[in-house]
Amino acid sequence: MKTVYSPLHAGHAGHMELVTSAIVPGFEKPSRAEFIRARVESEKLGLIIGP
Repeated sequence: MKTVYSPLHAGHAGHMELVTSAIVPGFEKPSRAEFIRARVESEKLGLIIGP
């Protein structure tokens, strides 16, 4: 599996999202991107490449 990751992902931090007519806290957070990158590395799931 190839994972595309950049430190610029840290700049993508939406505060809110609209889900089924409700405003909820944003799902996409810098901490989520970092968690996924770290897990891909620790589990040796494949290459991590830049965009």
